[in-house]
Amino acid sequence: MHVETEKEFLKCFDDQDNIIKPQPRNVVHTKPYSIWHGIVDVWFLNNNSEILCTKRSEKLEGNPGKWQTYLGGHVRAEHDFLETAQREISEEVGLFLNPSDFKLVISGKREDFMHVYERYAVLYNGGPLSLNFADEEVIEAKWFSFDEYIGNKKDYPDNWCNSITSDLYKKALEVLGL
Repeated sequence: MHVETEKEFLKCFDDQDNIIKPQPRNVVHTKPYSIWHGIVDVWFLNNNSEILCTKRSEKLEGNPGKWQTYLGGHVRAEHDFLETAQREISEEVGLFLNPSDFKLVISGKREDFMHVYERYAVLYNGGPLSLNFADEEVIEAKWFSFDEYIGNKKDYPDNWCNSITSDLYKKALEVLGL
């Protein structure tokens, strides 16, 4: 992780989900975690109900070289969740999407990491080769049927760093009208 990323200010929240004074990423990520902060996850699905999985760069500090079911990142102090989703997708895979392309699947909190999250689904029918991994966070992408994904994760659990449950997968398909 870059020094400037460690010092970037993140959108933070109190226990009642009110926005509070932003804090630097390195402060927010000090264990034990004590500051709620915003994150965004975005699943890409196509008309065949496949999910786009991406492989993280070996250069990344967190989960290097692992496959993931979603893209996303932290909400910077000056942005909202949807703006963050747009920025992260642009940075990680080179797609410039409209706000209307993002369909909210679920929002909530994850206490173990102090995350306040919004998770979106995007309908995307392009090929993985049309993606641009300019920021080098992602180095590869491929489509998986849900069953292929579940099988691969079961057979090679150490190759995966995040997941999508069957219920969330079904809800993502539903919000996309698939």
